[in-house]
Amino acid sequence: MRVLKFGGSSVGTPERISSVIDILSEYRQRKIRFAVVSSAFQGVTDGLIAVSKKAVNRDETYRKGFANLKELHLHAVDILVHDKNADELKSKVNLLLNELEEILHGIFLVKELTLRTLDFVMSFGERLSCTIIAGAMNERGIDSESLDSRTIIKTDDNFGNAKVNFELTDKNISEHFAKHKKIQIVTGFIGSTDKGETTTLGRGGSDYSASIIGAALNAEEIEIWTDVDGILTADPRKVSDSYSLNAVTYEEAMEMSHFGAKVIHPPTMKPALIKKIPIRIKNTFNPSFEGTLIAESEQETSFSVKGISSIDDITLLRITGSGMVGVVGVASRIFGALARASVNVILITQASSEHSVCFAVLPQHGKQSKKIIEEEFKWEIRDGMIDEVIVEPDVSIIAVVGENMRHTPGISGKVFRALGKNGINIVAIAQGSSELNISLVIPKADLKKALNVLHNSLFLSKRKVLNLFLVGPGLVGSALLRLLIDRNVYVSDKLHTNIKVAGLLNRKKMFFDEKGIDLKSWEASLGNAKETSNLEKFVERMKEMNLPNSILVDCTATGNVVKHYLEVLNSSISIVTPNKIANTQGYDQFIALKEAASKKNVQFRYGTNVGSALPVISTLKDIIANGDEVIKIEGIFSGTLSFIFNTLKEKDSFSEVVKLAKERGYTEPDPRDDLSGLDMARKLLILIRESGFQFELKDIEIEKLISRESEKAKSIDEFFERLRKDDGRIIQRKKNAAARNCMLSYIARYENGKARLAIEEIDKNHPFSNLTNSENIVAFTTKNYWRNPLIIRGQGAGADFTATGILSDILRISNYLS
Repeated sequence: MRVLKFGGSSVGTPERISSVIDILSEYRQRKIRFAVVSSAFQGVTDGLIAVSKKAVNRDETYRKGFANLKELHLHAVDILVHDKNADELKSKVNLLLNELEEILHGIFLVKELTLRTLDFVMSFGERLSCTIIAGAMNERGIDSESLDSRTIIKTDDNFGNAKVNFELTDKNISEHFAKHKKIQIVTGFIGSTDKGETTTLGRGGSDYSASIIGAALNAEEIEIWTDVDGILTADPRKVSDSYSLNAVTYEEAMEMSHFGAKVIHPPTMKPALIKKIPIRIKNTFNPSFEGTLIAESEQETSFSVKGISSIDDITLLRITGSGMVGVVGVASRIFGALARASVNVILITQASSEHSVCFAVLPQHGKQSKKIIEEEFKWEIRDGMIDEVIVEPDVSIIAVVGENMRHTPGISGKVFRALGKNGINIVAIAQGSSELNISLVIPKADLKKALNVLHNSLFLSKRKVLNLFLVGPGLVGSALLRLLIDRNVYVSDKLHTNIKVAGLLNRKKMFFDEKGIDLKSWEASLGNAKETSNLEKFVERMKEMNLPNSILVDCTATGNVVKHYLEVLNSSISIVTPNKIANTQGYDQFIALKEAASKKNVQFRYGTNVGSALPVISTLKDIIANGDEVIKIEGIFSGTLSFIFNTLKEKDSFSEVVKLAKERGYTEPDPRDDLSGLDMARKLLILIRESGFQFELKDIEIEKLISRESEKAKSIDEFFERLRKDDGRIIQRKKNAAARNCMLSYIARYENGKARLAIEEIDKNHPFSNLTNSENIVAFTTKNYWRNPLIIRGQGAGADFTATGILSDILRISNYLS
């Protein structure tokens, strides 16, 4: 025997009722014995309460409300049952509706609505639905009858939340089912006193009815049919990647339900729990899915944590004071006073020093609780032994639930680390001695972000989700977007990282999509966006979206975005950028950005600042982290200048070589940044600072490659016109070097506190002499590498190559978050 309970959403329309009967028909074909417990049609219970309240207030519109309820039920009969059967069923339904109409009219006349009367009114919802469902099943050839549970479930007279007399109820159920062989369609939610007065069983009453009947019949399984695929790892409205669990224990289900999971109400499980009867949560709209089994125990799973639930809106109260330390009975007085005022305490935590206690209540009880505590401890507060009671509204509770947590070291650390790396502050913590759940109080504004962060960390630890906000989808930015499309499968399958672009901004428009912009049509999405480009609003929106693992990717070459870096890092958002400006401003600004990232547990990644995708900065960081000390830095780490001087070996026009470099995308948007030496000087400065030295850009001696006249040109076209005049000077130096069997190279050096960039003559045996195209080369001489410098060489320019380096930095952040 199985007991199948169908909720209001499962029987919300005639079409849904028909689907339910399909499910029951399939059970019957499989020779499975079952009884059905049904709720009222979706929305009917609320509708009955509403018309009752209107009637008691002498609001004539209650009649319209009743008419709507009547039409709803009679329409269901018309759709589900036909011919003679329809007439018979309509007669039964109309009898119930006429009785309901008379009761409502009586409420209207006497202007009184007691809990006893309201229970009776609400009972019509289940009585009507079960009458119609039984009729529809008979129409389909399934021999059934409606069972009014008031005849079998006996309760006390605590109307609205009646207590069941299990001894009498179990006897009634057993006797009734022994005598009635037809399939029973039982009204959920309702019972009756020994005087025959109608009662309701409170929240989750229909589930409770199913549990009561299943326990009395020693059912093999109780099935709760609803509109979700079982118990999910998290609320799907807040965590899109949540999924259903195969099985949970009774204790886990109760913990998750207490902290917001809506699938089943904890007390409703008690009769089944006592008899150790499994409860299965199934989806009416996906009947082939196995759902979630709730049982006494379950086979070991790969996850120590089973679910993450939340209570979205609570108020936290803090009581502190030296007068609490070592004083017996303080906690008893606090919670005794609250209990006398019927204030339910949701969470309690106390410092081991006994200096402070904090507890959580529902928001409507916040101010009341403060007054109660201050009245209880008025003399201690007057004497300064206890401080003023602090009320902290707008916070939420997250509960991380799982029986196996007690056997798995490091779960708490994983939870706190994941939240910390996303800048989510924990206001209070509570954990029971059973270690069944860890409860955290956090700011309400961070709830959705926290749930997603924890879900990713605890359930999807093999797949990290990153949310990018990209500014500047130009040459490099668009190359990065193409790369994300190209590497998507590999990054997802092999590196277990899902990269979404949640925001884009160019010079004209900006566009956001929390679920991730379709990168195959990003240009159209951005072009058709309604919002005009506004950097301040873009940053503000990024902060407001508050997505987990957010990363700002700055692919611009100007300082406009750089102005917001500190604000972004302080908002617990990581930054990845090829833009060198932030790291080459004042040294104090350089340190401030690093300290902000460290303080907020986020990442500031700029590996492409030097050498594009070459591992120059990462290698230097490793050198320093390993306790080594840099003595000398030298190199050619401008792909532009490397290409220019390598190409110049075969060419006799400096200006034509520069134009070729720009055409191939090797130069900055304005080639003067390269030819002035400024770009390479910035790179040298970054390496000097990363080596641990305090240095400024103005301290670097720079030999410029162009004349003052070329540098002052008002446009790029004018610049190239003037650059032709510089050809003679550069070509003459090339010839002079060739006469000495040497070649020209533009080299950066740092040693003994001095830094310079200059054209140098190097012979063919020099390590820098055999570079090709736009190759970069950097040599680090350190105390460990003083005989033979550590050399890094390879391609060092190009939009596609830079995009590869940016993606590497993004994936390093993914590794950090893991």
